[in-house]
Amino acid sequence: MENRNATVAVIGAGDYIGAAIAKRFAAEGFTVFAGRRHGEKLAPLVADVEAWGGQIVARSLDARKEDDLTAFLQEADRRAPLEVCIFNVGANVNFPLIAHERLREKAASTSSTISAHAGESPILCGRADGNE
Repeated sequence: MENRNATVAVIGAGDYIGAAIAKRFAAEGFTVFAGRRHGEKLAPLVADVEAWGGQIVARSLDARKEDDLTAFLQEADRRAPLEVCIFNVGANVNFPLIAHERLREKAASTSSTISAHAGESPILCGRADGNE
């Protein structure tokens, strides 16, 4: 595997979809920045990626906290140019059926906030190489 001078941030690098995304980008030579609420659960993913020579940085990350998210993306970009950002967070909570509407509204609000923040981020927009 040839290493690229590029990073990918996987926000919500859970056990299944997030981990599969992280592994695929690592296999393509990206340095993967993997974040999830309970960072200690990233140990198996780190072991898998490093076992076949991939590069991965694992962090605890609460994607609901804008300052934490910004710091995570900036750290990834300092390592190598951040080329891809995957937002794969899930609710992963037990709640009564009656609370479904409130949870859906909160998820929509959180996604909108993150999308707006990413849209104005100088890290992801306006690169001189045309990658927007």
